Amino acid sequence: MYRARRTVRSWLMLFVVAGAVFALAGFVYFLPLAFKEPQASLSPVARAATPEEARVALGRAAEALRAGDRAAYRAALPTSGTAARHALNELFRHLSPLPWTRLTLLGTPAPGVPGRFEVRAVGQLGRTGPRDRVAGERVLDLQTLGSRVVATGDATPRAVRRQYLMAFHDPVTVRRNGLLVLADRRAKDRAEALADAGATARKRLALVGVRPDASVLVSVYSSLEDLKASLGGGPDEGRIRFFSNAGPRVTSRPWHIRDIGVLGPSLDGTGAWMPLMLAHEMTHAYTGQWFAKTEHAPTFLLEGLATAVEGGRDWTPLREEVATGNQLWPLRDAMGAGNLWMGNSTEQVRLAYLEAGSVVLYVLDRWGLAKLRPFVTAVADSDLSEKGIDRATHDALGVSWNEFYAGWKQYVLSLP
Repeated sequence: MYRARRTVRSWLMLFVVAGAVFALAGFVYFLPLAFKEPQASLSPVARAATPEEARVALGRAAEALRAGDRAAYRAALPTSGTAARHALNELFRHLSPLPWTRLTLLGTPAPGVPGRFEVRAVGQLGRTGPRDRVAGERVLDLQTLGSRVVATGDATPRAVRRQYLMAFHDPVTVRRNGLLVLADRRAKDRAEALADAGATARKRLALVGVRPDASVLVSVYSSLEDLKASLGGGPDEGRIRFFSNAGPRVTSRPWHIRDIGVLGPSLDGTGAWMPLMLAHEMTHAYTGQWFAKTEHAPTFLLEGLATAVEGGRDWTPLREEVATGNQLWPLRDAMGAGNLWMGNSTEQVRLAYLEAGSVVLYVLDRWGLAKLRPFVTAVADSDLSEKGIDRATHDALGVSWNEFYAGWKQYVLSLP
């Protein structure tokens, strides 16, 4: 009996020892796995995105923006934080409704801040203007998290946030008669009226030999605040409500056709004058390239071409000015003036425009269209001194300045 108990106890002890051995072996085997599992579940460490990583992510976001696919846009460039989310949402809200022929988001590394990029929306709008038009800009902090690039911050200066096409709150476009008119939805009726006026305006350009074979972008701003925001503070002259300007590009070289800007409320009540105003600005848009390689681009000559094409002016103030000796705006002084607006009253500016327009009409009347562009570019390429203008006049028209001036005065006095 006692021996039987000793046998059972021996087997029991053997079983316990064997169990302990197996337990120890299992502990040794699974110990490394226990330490590996927490490491596998750690979140990936964020780091500054490289230029190549930013390029790929921004390229995908641009494709989605052009397609108007908000979900794909957010997936291509997810955000972390309110500022980054707002910045990217604003780009999508302002730019996705527009008829892009091509569009990309270009990211340039900001000096001294790893992962910060100056991101510009660049493209061609409705086959109008350059392919590298700058439409909007943001300064974004981009980080790589695992395999994804995430926008984590927005360092865009306040003055830049509504610049370029970002100034339009709810943009719509109207395309016809060689114009692409951009406006806020609430001003669509003004955009429609301008687009309609383009038919008459385009025909008037034949006066100075312009055959408009490419469309022009016309931006209709709902307020002076929007206008200044879009242009980064301009125009310099506060009285200007209709103007032309060089469209913003990535390259520093201006596009050969200028944009047109219009302060929308100033269109109200213009009636039959609207096509004439548009013809004036379209002349600037197409003839600005005439002076691309000249030494100067005198306002007098630029406005002379546009005023002549516009037409519909009352010449009485100019006839009176010439009849009384041409003392207020001596023609040669006006021709060489850098700015017709600065320091002058509105009435004086109108007189200068009449004087400039009459010079263009005089050249067309006496020498014909073939001599117009050579004359204005020769004067612009001179030093605008008395001798310079005299030499340019002789080279282009074959007469001295004194002969030109005498003939011009007679021509003005004959105007209706």
